[in-house]
Amino acid sequence: MSGFKSSIQSTPVQRSTPAANASQFALERVDPIEIRAVIAYPSLVEPDANAGGKYGALFLITEVDDQTALIELRDKVIQQTFRSHQLPAGAHDPLRRADERAPNGEYAFKHPAFRVPQAMVIRAKTGYQPKCVWGPAETPTEASEIHGGDHVVVEIGCYGYNNQSRGVGLSLGRIWLIRKGDVRIERGANASAAVRRIDRSRLQFSANDADNQAA
Repeated sequence: MSGFKSSIQSTPVQRSTPAANASQFALERVDPIEIRAVIAYPSLVEPDANAGGKYGALFLITEVDDQTALIELRDKVIQQTFRSHQLPAGAHDPLRRADERAPNGEYAFKHPAFRVPQAMVIRAKTGYQPKCVWGPAETPTEASEIHGGDHVVVEIGCYGYNNQSRGVGLSLGRIWLIRKGDVRIERGANASAAVRRIDRSRLQFSANDADNQAA
């Protein structure tokens, strides 16, 4: 997404002088990072059948330093996987804008909680149930205690893939519950916010309906 691209400009790879470029793309360990976020639509208690049978969630990131850390993490993996400073055309970019629009013009992330200017959204998944803790002492807690809309510190790893499909993915690590959210961001929660109400003047009720209500 253009709003979250690295400021590093794309540089063509000079294949004729590999020695000179060896350090440019030197492999290094890409460690996971911790970021602050609001968790949304979590599947932490049971794996999500629609996500390849994995645990996961969306995360809304509003702090600039956390967004920058994610951009740097992604760009390191891009360099290692594709030997380039930018993703190949058509490759998956895991960093998305909260105000992203679907092809039909509607918001890709419809819940009102995503209407935060300049916010970033990511999806992270794992094959194992993530460890969950809460509070200043980082006390272990059940995954069921963390709900969509809660404020968390989450461990995010990053990996590249370049086979039948290409791109960068994000892996989900430990989730640290910092504060309970004021609004639930879960499937089925706050559904009325997305309901287009019918014009009440078009509705007709029988006299019996009024009598039943009065009774």
